[in-house]
Amino acid sequence: MGLQPHDMDDLIGKLLAGEATEQEQQQVAAWIAQHEANKTYFENLKTIFDNAGASNMATDFDTEAAWTKVKHKLDKTKVVAMEQRTQISTLWVRIAAGIAIFLGIVYFLNNPITPANQKLTLTSRDSTLQNNLPDGSTAFLNKRSELAYSYNSKEKARVVKLQGEAFFTVKHDRENPFVIEADEILVRDIGTAFNLKAYPEKDTIEILVTEGEVQFYTLYDSGLNLKAGQQAIYSKRHKMFYRIDKPDTNVLAYKTKVFSFNNTDLKTVVALLNEVYNSHIVLANKKLFDCRLTANYKEDNAAIIAEVIAETMNLTLTRKGEELILDGEGCTTSQ
Repeated sequence: MGLQPHDMDDLIGKLLAGEATEQEQQQVAAWIAQHEANKTYFENLKTIFDNAGASNMATDFDTEAAWTKVKHKLDKTKVVAMEQRTQISTLWVRIAAGIAIFLGIVYFLNNPITPANQKLTLTSRDSTLQNNLPDGSTAFLNKRSELAYSYNSKEKARVVKLQGEAFFTVKHDRENPFVIEADEILVRDIGTAFNLKAYPEKDTIEILVTEGEVQFYTLYDSGLNLKAGQQAIYSKRHKMFYRIDKPDTNVLAYKTKVFSFNNTDLKTVVALLNEVYNSHIVLANKKLFDCRLTANYKEDNAAIIAEVIAETMNLTLTRKGEELILDGEGCTTSQ
């Protein structure tokens, strides 16, 4: 005899709570693989758990008390369920307990989860920030950046408004495209991971695609289609798009802490390190500005990189308060 719907709900509940046996995990996996609708149903339930932080909660909570709270909210708002079940499955009791503190609980429990009820605002100040978006995509914000996620029901699109810089890994959804608005620029995902830099005070908006494909455009210009490994900029002053023949390998340094310098002047090197680490590396005299560096670094500490640079280029490094001062004679050849 096959599993009944409430039986599968119970198994999914145990899986999300980390209590399922290996056999039960295999049962759920097989059920998900049977039909796309099963996969969607599972992902919707997982979204509720993730948003509520249920997977991090203790498993011995008072489920009856939680459901009482839920039922009270249901009565108070007079929301009528589309379909009543004769019994409340263990899964739904768990969900109720996990999200009872949220003001939107009634909608989640009595309606299918749709993109329309998903909103999120993220702000980073003096440090980077990584967060999941309501649709399952992820965003990694650089410092001094702000992101607002919502769903445009008229256009049937997931819309992100960005000020600053962020790296996106987008969960593709053909029915609900992912569109970023940054000043006058629009970026439409075609199954993608990419970095977008759009600080309001800057004249240019820059994009680097690392996976998939995007459309980089405005309302008045079809712009460019960019694939993995391609980079482009948009000039707000001239209203023009430009492809970059040799993409900057350090665009993602704020996220990866990986640096690659190829005959790069020391002034540029120091400026990038200070930007990424909030450090205060100083070149003691202008003769050092044009010293050339070819090196690769992967390090979480600006001071260590400064020490390696000093050793590589035969410079001295001294610390004065928060400043790391590089000093020495000017360079005549690249290092």
